[in-house]
Amino acid sequence: MKEYRQNSHTRSLAIWTILCTLTAIVLFVHSHKVVSRALKTEEILAGVALLIFGPAALSAYLLRARHVWVSVDQLRGIVVSGRRVIPWDDIRSVERHRPAFRRSTGPTEVAPFNPDVPGELGWGCADGCFVGASELFAFLAIIVAALFAIWAICFVVVPLIVVPVLEVFAPFGDRIRIRVRGGGSFVLRDLRDADDFLRAVALRKPVTVR
Repeated sequence: MKEYRQNSHTRSLAIWTILCTLTAIVLFVHSHKVVSRALKTEEILAGVALLIFGPAALSAYLLRARHVWVSVDQLRGIVVSGRRVIPWDDIRSVERHRPAFRRSTGPTEVAPFNPDVPGELGWGCADGCFVGASELFAFLAIIVAALFAIWAICFVVVPLIVVPVLEVFAPFGDRIRIRVRGGGSFVLRDLRDADDFLRAVALRKPVTVR
């Protein structure tokens, strides 16, 4: 049986951890040069907070993915971590809450950079075509650099780091709630290959998408 683990944002959280760790190191090093005791304390506390929300959070995320996973047994039910089984007859409903800040599910993807810069300028001149060419190339280089910066922020930093981190630390990500008879429920977050998991579950139980 295929195992479905809660680790779809591992890559993004790893990048976030590196950034947090580097920033924490800078704060710790700079705190030794600060004269004000209050400011030094604030920098140290900020560094500790970054280590908690960075490496510590990544460690907890990976531990959860390693120890809590699910698989689908069409005869018995949903198998949790290879030990516990939620029988099909005990499952009252299966609900999926899609991510709040994006349309897709699973790991985030980066859109390719494709600046819309005209390739043919069509000057239609003779001897004066190269007058001011260096200024023109510099202007085009600035435009392309600005477009690349906007692309990097909007289509790399935000979808690859900001949105996944928000989904990890706040209830904005992809969630699957399995409600059982008796009032209990079992929640899966950031499930890798969630679409495949739900297709397998839908063969036995209806799935509600919200």
